[in-house]
Amino acid sequence: MRIIGNIEDNVNFVLHKSFSSRLFSPIGKYVNWKLENNWDDYNELYHAINYIETSKDIDGIWYEIHTIEKNQEIKGVLTIVGGAVDQLAIDTILDTESTILLKYFHVVEKGKGYGSYWLKSIISPYYFDKGFREIYISSSHTKSFNFYNKIGEEIKTYTKRSDNQLYERTCKTFIIPLGRGEKPLTKTT
Repeated sequence: MRIIGNIEDNVNFVLHKSFSSRLFSPIGKYVNWKLENNWDDYNELYHAINYIETSKDIDGIWYEIHTIEKNQEIKGVLTIVGGAVDQLAIDTILDTESTILLKYFHVVEKGKGYGSYWLKSIISPYYFDKGFREIYISSSHTKSFNFYNKIGEEIKTYTKRSDNQLYERTCKTFIIPLGRGEKPLTKTT
């Protein structure tokens, strides 16, 4: 684990090179919220852990898990996957030398600007400096589509069924260019 950025109010942006299920606690909180609010039956926590477990054994694939931690409590998580990403059954042609995948991006404390700042000012410059030029992300969270459209380009729309085939889920895929980021976020309240 390594802190790669921070802002006031004891908020740290942490890079983890190995997987631990506790890192995905924000995903678990989201799944519980969906259950309590009868949202849908897609279990992102199961799929996120399964994704890590199945992709880690594919030759040429690597992943890094990032967290937002406030007072040592995990407030957000995202996974970056790189390497031979063409082996992950992605139907869009990617330049595997310059493209990384963003998977399972969840922030617990909504509306504070953490997610936007994290992606634009921590993740983007970190991977840009490593030679990557774009992030590929597929999402089924309709509330995130507008955000991804503002910072990237939509390249695909499709639907998939929920885990128990109860819901039809709209999904979109975006390409987001990487760069050096924006000015630091100083106000977190």
